[in-house]
Amino acid sequence: MNRKVIVNIIVALLASISVILAINSAFKEKVSLLDLLRRDALELIAIGLIVNAVCIFIDGFKLRLLLTSLREDVRYLDALESCFLYSFFSAITPSSMGGQPFQVYFLTKKGVRSETATNIIIFRTFEYLMIVLGIDIYAIIFVLPYLPQWNIGKTMLILGFASSLLSTILTWLAMAKPDMFKYIIVRLKKIKKLENFIGKWEEKAYIWIDNLKLSFYELRKNKRIILIDFSLMVVLILMYSYLLFLPIVGLTGLKINFLKFFSIQILLSSLASYIPTPGASGGIEAIFYTFFKAAAFSPKSLLLGITIYRIATHYSIILIGIPLVFKNKGLIIGGKGER
Repeated sequence: MNRKVIVNIIVALLASISVILAINSAFKEKVSLLDLLRRDALELIAIGLIVNAVCIFIDGFKLRLLLTSLREDVRYLDALESCFLYSFFSAITPSSMGGQPFQVYFLTKKGVRSETATNIIIFRTFEYLMIVLGIDIYAIIFVLPYLPQWNIGKTMLILGFASSLLSTILTWLAMAKPDMFKYIIVRLKKIKKLENFIGKWEEKAYIWIDNLKLSFYELRKNKRIILIDFSLMVVLILMYSYLLFLPIVGLTGLKINFLKFFSIQILLSSLASYIPTPGASGGIEAIFYTFFKAAAFSPKSLLLGITIYRIATHYSIILIGIPLVFKNKGLIIGGKGER
């Protein structure tokens, strides 16, 4: 594998681990290895790993369904690997930003047209953001006003919601008005230092944008596929929320129903996802811990539950992802390339 890629992965992993250790050291309560080796903790970790694995299998099916609808011949195993590697690169990059670009890159290496891969990733992102935005609005109107333990601050809430809304709008614009990329290129070309550079690939870029527009149009015609994909996305979001609900409620005795917990967790995740650490490490733990601490009978059990959730959804992805990256090193560095 290219030495630069290995170095980047190692640096990202070390940064992620360092941030996690730094944040955990700031907590008054501590979770030890012995706490994680308790029978109830091990059972919850096992359940979390199984549920997370099922989520990735469903996500692989969703991706292949969309690719097939756009006449891309991709094996389910390849779609599955791309979804797992998406999670891996999200886990080791700041604010989880690396997953989507890498998934586009990986799919093009598998022979998928780059405009099709980009179309699907943008669509999947928009789909997720729309669902999250809807849940955030519900939580703000019907849940948060009745929670006395809300103590993160209205400023953070407003900023998190505004970021979610802005991300949704920008993603929608990318889908609805792809010609805006042509406008950006024209504006950039007016910068003298960029004129020659942009001129070399400007025509190819315009052709690619036109193909992207056609791909968006073709996907929108498949309403049945979109409905199936949207429904499965809702299921996945619910399952990921249950991965946190189960250990927190099971270990702390927190009295809250799943719908209310689900709404709060999605809103808090909207806030935490913008924290510029690898995989939002530390930020997610800190925000969940700060919010639920007031209502939990045992802060230490709360931190243990959050740690179990992160083991199932974050740390395990990193551990399993490292050998998977090396397995695909030839494809990542070389491979087929795009059609």
